Amino acid sequence: MRIPLLFIAVMLCLPLKAQHNVINPTRRTDHTFAIVVDEQTLEACRTQIDRYRQAVENEGLGTYILSGTWHSPEQIRTLLKDLYTKDNLEGSVFLGDIPIPMIRRAQHLCSAFKMDEELFPMNESSVPSDRFYDDFDLCFDFIARDSVHTNFFYYNLSAVSPQIITCDIYSGRIKPTLKGEEGYAQIRQYLQKVVAEKEAANHLDRVVSYTGEGSFSNSLAAWKDETVTLREQVPAAFNHADGARFYMFFMYPENIKDVITDELRRPDVDLMLFHEHGTPDRQYLTGAAPGTDEDTYYASARQKVREYLRSVERRSTMTRAEAEEKLVKEYGLDSVWFTGVDDPEQKVKDSLTDLRTGIVLEDIPQIVPNPRVVVFDACYNGDFREDRYIAGNYIFAGGKTIACFGNSVNVLQDKSATDLMGLLSCGYRVGEWTKYINILESHIIGDPTYRFTHDATRDLPDIHAADTGYWMDVLKGDFPADLQSLALYKLFELEYPQMSSLLHETFLTSPHYTQRLQCMHLLAHYNDSNYATLLKHAVTDPYEFIRRKAIYYMGRVGRNEFIPYMVESYLRDNMAERIAFNVTFSAHHLSTPVFRKMLDKAIDKADYLYNKDSFREESERMINSAESMLASCWSALIDKNAPLRTRRMYISVLRNNPFPLLAPDALQVLSDPSEPLALRMDVAEALGWYVRSFNREEIVRSCKRILADHPQTEPELASEITKTINRLNAYMR
Repeated sequence: MRIPLLFIAVMLCLPLKAQHNVINPTRRTDHTFAIVVDEQTLEACRTQIDRYRQAVENEGLGTYILSGTWHSPEQIRTLLKDLYTKDNLEGSVFLGDIPIPMIRRAQHLCSAFKMDEELFPMNESSVPSDRFYDDFDLCFDFIARDSVHTNFFYYNLSAVSPQIITCDIYSGRIKPTLKGEEGYAQIRQYLQKVVAEKEAANHLDRVVSYTGEGSFSNSLAAWKDETVTLREQVPAAFNHADGARFYMFFMYPENIKDVITDELRRPDVDLMLFHEHGTPDRQYLTGAAPGTDEDTYYASARQKVREYLRSVERRSTMTRAEAEEKLVKEYGLDSVWFTGVDDPEQKVKDSLTDLRTGIVLEDIPQIVPNPRVVVFDACYNGDFREDRYIAGNYIFAGGKTIACFGNSVNVLQDKSATDLMGLLSCGYRVGEWTKYINILESHIIGDPTYRFTHDATRDLPDIHAADTGYWMDVLKGDFPADLQSLALYKLFELEYPQMSSLLHETFLTSPHYTQRLQCMHLLAHYNDSNYATLLKHAVTDPYEFIRRKAIYYMGRVGRNEFIPYMVESYLRDNMAERIAFNVTFSAHHLSTPVFRKMLDKAIDKADYLYNKDSFREESERMINSAESMLASCWSALIDKNAPLRTRRMYISVLRNNPFPLLAPDALQVLSDPSEPLALRMDVAEALGWYVRSFNREEIVRSCKRILADHPQTEPELASEITKTINRLNAYMR
């Protein structure tokens, strides 16, 4: 691995003994909580920290204060693990300047992050993640401490570590966005409002959901089902005209930012959901407003051209003149389109127009957001390695926002960001909810102990119960859908012996969209026929997201028996953009000739198609595009004469496209000592993405055989092969 000179090496590999203090809880409770704080923040905010601690203890969690001058994340992790073992630690919050673990060689634990760790600097290609602190089973190998950003600590996920996240505790971060006394003032003000909100009775009965441009391919078929899932998760919000509001970017094209700003300012909103694109400093709400006449479209197009020309030299190797020449040749534009690019007045106008399409850091203190909990289903809005970032500005803006759930790197669009969110309606803590749906990049920014008021007439199931009979009673009892889904997670965690059959049966019988989705998630970990059978049923499920993901997973499993179901789904759901895309994207994971033949017959029989030739041509175009990627990846595996750089590039594609058909050739490369070590490392890592593949057992057997037959295998390659074995084993219960 290439480590830039700015990183301190050997001496920082040695853990330093930190001076730390432990202040014990003031009361005995069954479970405990820990406030981890640096000494300077404790000294500057002691009164507010003590009051926050008292408020948490009033809710039944004895609370430790762990303070110190922290020299490494290991020191904190050791303390938390010790409290977990000895005093039933339930969760923690990292307050102030707390070391940030930067995780590498663990991209399979992310939803989408695939940045090249060799090509890009470590501070960009690592994932800031507190899974280091809250999953004690994960094992890490220390690399270095950043000598510039001294609170960044780099780790590789170890090969001997579990390759799946199962958090032991929950955690949150309260990291100020300002320095020095201004930052301490932020923390004091924030903790004061947390205490005030904890003392107020507030049921979760007001929710707002916003879907920005580009989310889910702007598909209404994908968007509409959120009304159903949120009714299952936040039923009280559907008892009042102001209880549940749903917005999509095109509803108010001229002023959607104003509409969302007004919703954020509402004092009664409990939960706000953002499905959008994002960066650390921006929420992308919409694009250019659609025009109502030719002049409007023309003006919008010219603005886009100006933006492109201003950025071209920064983003590419082209000069401004070359970019203009390209636009003239390819689109027939004339010089009028290029006027105003460097004009200061025009730049200001364009900048103001651009600001209307999103929420930026500077907007948030002016908005003063009030939703108590905000979910950012977006990239980078929760990137706490930055000094200032969207989620941080939300909690410190002075409104009533207590906790945000966001992501520190980019995330997959086609994921369910609100699994088990109904736990919030029942009165569970934010941390108790997110503990079961964490990915490497997802984090609570703010107080993880915050909870809405629960219905005092109903007892909540004990989330710490460890008896399968107890959770079977919850599953079969009169409980909300997500509490029944929590029971499934608990039974999975406790390794209930009939779990595979239970998940299959529950999927077939449950009336709840959200519960059926959890069955599909969990059943993937079992190595029997139930998962394949469930997927066949799932392609006709009323929940679009289940249908969409079932098609995607069929491709990952790679059994040709799925082809008739995929063909039928493509014809039936062609107007659902995400489903149609997944069919054509996944078809080449199966036998493409068989798929083509069956699709062709189905089109011939489909009398309802207005223009069969056009439909067939479009389908063929998409299939051909996907199939060409399969051919390129296959060529990279078998063509030893191809340039190494080209071979490595296409083998990296297997992480997003783990073609089951290519596994035998990939294993051949892996076992061949004459192949370049870097290439074999790439193949070993790529095979770890075959978690759902029908031949994953053979991949594991072959990997074990390679290690046994080649005892002199390079240590780094042996480590990567071991990691792949452990990753696949997690999906073969």
